Amino acid sequence: MQKAFAYMEKYHMIDAGDKVIVGVSGGADSLCLLFVLLDYRQRLPFSITVVHVEHGVRGQESVEDARFVEKICREQKIEYRLVSCRVPELAQQEGLSVEEAGRRARYEAFARIKKEMGADKIAVAHNQDDQAETVLFQIARGSGLTGAGGIRPVRGAIIRPLLGCSRAEIEAYLRGRALTWCTDATNRELDYTRNRIRHQVLPVFEAEINRKSREHIVALAEELQRVQAYMEQETKRCLEELAVFQNGTVQLTAAALKEKPVLLQEYVLRESLRRAGCPLRDIGRRHIADMQKLLDGQSGRQTALPGGWQAVRSFDKLILRRKEKERAAFAFAARVTVPGSCETPQGTFLLQVFPNENKNIFQNTYTKWLDCDKIGNNLFIRTRRPGDYIVINRQGGKKKLKEYFIEEKIPAEQRDHILLLAQGSEILWVIGHRISEAYKVSSETMRILEIRRMGESYGGENQCINSGRGSQQEN
Repeated sequence: MQKAFAYMEKYHMIDAGDKVIVGVSGGADSLCLLFVLLDYRQRLPFSITVVHVEHGVRGQESVEDARFVEKICREQKIEYRLVSCRVPELAQQEGLSVEEAGRRARYEAFARIKKEMGADKIAVAHNQDDQAETVLFQIARGSGLTGAGGIRPVRGAIIRPLLGCSRAEIEAYLRGRALTWCTDATNRELDYTRNRIRHQVLPVFEAEINRKSREHIVALAEELQRVQAYMEQETKRCLEELAVFQNGTVQLTAAALKEKPVLLQEYVLRESLRRAGCPLRDIGRRHIADMQKLLDGQSGRQTALPGGWQAVRSFDKLILRRKEKERAAFAFAARVTVPGSCETPQGTFLLQVFPNENKNIFQNTYTKWLDCDKIGNNLFIRTRRPGDYIVINRQGGKKKLKEYFIEEKIPAEQRDHILLLAQGSEILWVIGHRISEAYKVSSETMRILEIRRMGESYGGENQCINSGRGSQQEN
């Protein structure tokens, strides 16, 4: 009892005035938990509500366990809640083992009643033996550091006051108080993985390898939990430095992440996926390694992840996101009348013609001047097409639009959505970006075409240009 008290206080499990739900099956562990908490109330005032989940697995024996727990609650004047469910049916519906389905049913019941009551904590009866079994199970199934750390003393609202006590100590405590308990026959069946570890694996460890194997495994779990806590702290700091989360997508600065230790890279990638909403259950070492390879990969490289997620290298970023469903590329085209206006998905563009007079006009990202005398009657605002090019210097040098996008590090997924002012395959203005050198206002310009998105003002990030002859327009 004193050992359990010290363990609860070490991890600050219960505060004065808390409402505590206690999961009690009627077995030795949960019965011990209940009476330890009843004794602890002599030190600290808090309320207890017992919840018993009847799984519908063992027929009349299961019903008798529920009555046993109810009788104890009446004797101790404790609130009692019974939850009945059909675990075998749940296991079949969800494709789970009966063991896993039972665990899910219990925790869902605890969470529901906690919400109904406005309770603060959920106490469950895991002990040191459960911890050793869990660590071995997680290692055998290929878990990483998190799983190998086993069961946490506190996880959210869930507390485990007996995690520092062995099953032998628990049974000795109950016998010392002349308390009997229920025995679940399924705990002896070797159909369940944990039972095989309990009855076949651990006894061999203790008999043939080291009689303190169980204690050493538990000690290792506690050490791994401290390592895990440190890694979580470093991961949080790293994400604050190099990650941007937005609309279920994560952008990581690839070069900065590559400079981090490999183990920290793994933690950052896992936590990034978790925060973005990707279930980590199916994310294995191979997927993490594939994402790490992208840190050295070229822009455009990608790797598929479970659950419809993907990692994409886009210039200096590593992007983690849901994979978009295959669909036709966005396409838009509208003929432009000069002077006039044009409706587009990015707003209405207004086109006006002015004489080239000696005056200053401000331009910004969505307002540009072009040499109207060089523009024909086949003017469109549209999205890109094969063969598009733009003139990039005064000598008439041409560059493919795709090459321009790559040099400007415009992500591939954005390129089909960028609007262009085009005449045939020649691009006069990559809207929101640069204009063609061939259509800049010069000393020879007689008339100026101003194209401006309505609602844009001559302010903010703009340029002041002298339009008179003898001047040269800047990009």
